Amino acid sequence: MKKTFLPISLCMSLLLSACGGEKNASQGEVPVIDVETAIQNPQELLLTDLGEKITYIPLETIDESLVKLLSSSKMIVTDQYIFIGENHSPILCFERTTGKFLRTIGSLGQGPGEYQNPSEMEVDAEAKRIYIRVAPSHYLCYDFEGEFLHTLTLPGERTFMMGAHYFADNKAYGYGNILNEGATNQAYAYRLPKGICTDSLTLTKPASKKSKGVARMRGSEAYGGSFFMVEHKDGTWTAGNHMNGTFQSLNGKLFHKDLFCDTLFQMKGLQREKAIAAFHLGSYGGYERYETARNMEGKYLLPRVLHDGERIYFTLFTGMYDMQSLTKKLQTKSVRPGCGIYNLRTGEVKVQKDYMYFKHPEEGMPKACVYTLSTDGQWVAVYQAEKLVEARENIPAEKQPEWMKNLKEDDNPVILMIK
Repeated sequence: MKKTFLPISLCMSLLLSACGGEKNASQGEVPVIDVETAIQNPQELLLTDLGEKITYIPLETIDESLVKLLSSSKMIVTDQYIFIGENHSPILCFERTTGKFLRTIGSLGQGPGEYQNPSEMEVDAEAKRIYIRVAPSHYLCYDFEGEFLHTLTLPGERTFMMGAHYFADNKAYGYGNILNEGATNQAYAYRLPKGICTDSLTLTKPASKKSKGVARMRGSEAYGGSFFMVEHKDGTWTAGNHMNGTFQSLNGKLFHKDLFCDTLFQMKGLQREKAIAAFHLGSYGGYERYETARNMEGKYLLPRVLHDGERIYFTLFTGMYDMQSLTKKLQTKSVRPGCGIYNLRTGEVKVQKDYMYFKHPEEGMPKACVYTLSTDGQWVAVYQAEKLVEARENIPAEKQPEWMKNLKEDDNPVILMIK
């Protein structure tokens, strides 16, 4: 799967939240993920580390449903549907069990009820609503049948420039790594559809810093949609998730991990109800929300954390706090993040450095990245059709399933569901 990295232009006069690197590993019997030791003893990750059963879903290929699913695309998988937002077509809806194309959601354009960026999509699986961001605080709302319902406008004074909202159980959650000038809230929750603010966490250390540059990286399997880093004129840095990768909804429960906090929490509203696990990075971690490049040398960031109830998946980045070096890496596409898996049942931690692909248990099958996690807790990966056609040459015909025998290079991708 190709990765796309898009640096963006300089951004001035940003206000940043500052809650520092909170340490919660000592709370009760919280499992500790020993990333420090795992980094020193890297292992190859297998798809079987994610689950025992792999289901293949070839997406139906017809003129109305063509999609490439690049790393800049957005895919959300519910218990019934696969929604895909890709820049050159309206949001596509496929049936999850068969891959049959069902419908498009809305249409591209600038008129009423139309949108320009399908990847700015969020899904509320419990309320069966699709929200498409058309402005920082404005969303188009559709139902799962593709019917346009209304435009949602959230209060502008709490809108932040580099973040997006997360939708679950008829509520909208916001978390701002970088907030607009004058903002006072770091996180907030709204009850829908009226957008009434029901909960909020204020900034503990409001700070105004002048930014020197912003680097934005796109790639769903690595960054949770979009990840950005900001360099300030005072020599400090910060980072965040543009598509609100800090929140995750699983079977009706909400989870949250701030980039600068070591602990993954189950939430009740915006309150941390239960600590799920704490990451221990030791000498490889310990950064603060504002940090200098010198202090970040050799340290790791964990920009994406996903939890399926039994395992925790996380991505690993290092060497990212030097703007000149980072810009060069983005241009040459030489950024090579690693990833890891923690098994809550066994306590095992496995880390794969500088590589994000999981090995397939069947000989001849391509490796695959974690693309996302379904709302009912199944891991989702993607095979581009041309990769499978190429791999087919090395797999005996009697071992090939019928869908693979009939696959063409220009067919839609095949989705892997792993549990």
